[in-house]
Amino acid sequence: MAPTNTFAGVEVFISVVKSGSFTAAAARFGITKSAVAKSVTQLESRLGVKLLHRTTRRLSLTPEGAAYLEQAEAALDQLRSAEEVARSRASTVRGVLRVDLPAAFGRRIAMPILLDILTAHPDLRLAASFSDRIIDPVEEGVDLCLRFGELPDRTDIAARPLGSQRLLLCAAPSYLEASGTPVSQSDLHHHACILGSRPGRPVSWRFLDEEGRVQSFDPPATHQASDGEVVIEMAVAGFGLCQMPQSLVQAYIDRRELAVVLPDQYQVQSPLNAVWPTTRTMLPRVRLVVDELVRRADAGTL
Repeated sequence: MAPTNTFAGVEVFISVVKSGSFTAAAARFGITKSAVAKSVTQLESRLGVKLLHRTTRRLSLTPEGAAYLEQAEAALDQLRSAEEVARSRASTVRGVLRVDLPAAFGRRIAMPILLDILTAHPDLRLAASFSDRIIDPVEEGVDLCLRFGELPDRTDIAARPLGSQRLLLCAAPSYLEASGTPVSQSDLHHHACILGSRPGRPVSWRFLDEEGRVQSFDPPATHQASDGEVVIEMAVAGFGLCQMPQSLVQAYIDRRELAVVLPDQYQVQSPLNAVWPTTRTMLPRVRLVVDELVRRADAGTL
C-alpha cells in the first residue's frame, strides 16, 4: 500500500494565513489561485473542521484554524530542522543562515566576523537583516539574533551571553562649545538629545544612580532615528548628545570627533546576547556562528 501525504496542503494553508490571501500564496508556490483554494478545502475536509472564514473582502481564522496553525507551524519547523540536520555532514556547514543584527553594531562589528565564517564555509549562505527594533525570532523565522539589553523571560528562545559593553553619553566638541557641557543629569533637560527609536516610542537612556543602581531616563527627544549609525552621525555633526555602546563610538572619541559627557553617571554595562528559537533543533550553521562569536568575545575581539 502506497503511503499517503498526510501533510498535503499544510504549507499552503500557512502561506495563505501569513500572506492574507489566496492570490499571494499562489504566487509564492507558482500555482493557480483555484489550486490554492482547493488545497485548503481538501485539508479542511481531511481534518473535519473549518479553518478559515472566507468573504469577498478578507480571510480570517476560525478558532480551530488558529489552534491548528500554531501546532502546524511548530511541527513543520521541527521537520525542516530534522531534514537539514540529516543532510549536514560533519565536515560541511551548509544552507541559508538567517540573522538579524542591531544596525550599527551589525554592520561594523558583526559583519566582518560573518564574512570570515562565509569565507571558511563556502556552502553557507547568508540572509542578513539590520534593525534596532526588537524582533521575535520565532515569529519571523530568524535563525539567530544579536541583541543588546535584557532579554524577555521566555521558554521558546535560548540565549548565549557574549559579554557586555559600556553605554557612553557623547556629544561633538562643537556642540558642547556652543551649548555648554552638562555637569549633572538635570542639565540634560536643557540640551538637544538624539535618541534611538522603536515603533511607537523613543528609547530611554540608562544611567547609574547614587547607589550604583541602573535607572532609566527619558531625555528630551529632540531628534529620533531607528538606525544607530544615523544617531552617531548626527551627534558627530553637532546636533546633540547621544548614548551608544562604546565599540561604536570609541573611534570617534579617539579622533576627538566625540567627547564623553557625565562619565561617572553614564557607565552602564549593556549585555550582548546571541538569541535563537528553541522551537527548532539548533542547526549546525547556527552552532558554528554562536561558537565563533563566543570565541571572539572571550578573546576580547567582539
